[in-house]
Amino acid sequence: MSRHRILELGAGPADEPCAQLGQCADFAAANTLELLAYKAAIIALNGEPPLPLGFALVANAHDFGIYRTLWLVSSEQTLPEDGQAWLDDLVEPATWIAAGFPQPVTYDGSRAVMRPFREVITAALQITRANADGSFFPAQNAVLHRNLLAAYGPATVAAADTG
Repeated sequence: MSRHRILELGAGPADEPCAQLGQCADFAAANTLELLAYKAAIIALNGEPPLPLGFALVANAHDFGIYRTLWLVSSEQTLPEDGQAWLDDLVEPATWIAAGFPQPVTYDGSRAVMRPFREVITAALQITRANADGSFFPAQNAVLHRNLLAAYGPATVAAADTG
């Protein structure tokens, strides 16, 4: 099955630092973690894309090596109406916290300090969870939390409740 590249989403939120090829000692691992977290952040804001849309980590060759970026892809060249509507309304976070996420990777010089992906999702679920009275603050957290639950399931919620 061929995939059509629809939109390059990049390496992470535009206003956040990200792994730098040739400068970050753990580049491949940091790059992959940031891309998985960025995908989850986009899902938190928009819900999962309807089929035939999906995400792909696409390799790019550079003089210093290979780096990956997140792409929105489709198994069909022409998008159905709901897929086009999802794409037209797509919101990309400028920062991690705009999607209710902690920073998945922090940088100490050339050293990347990485949280495990599961911990990133668990933290996002905790950040966006309801107050004791069932309300969400800010109100947008209700959407972020619902979309994360739908995409990452009850096992992740159980981990968030115990951690």
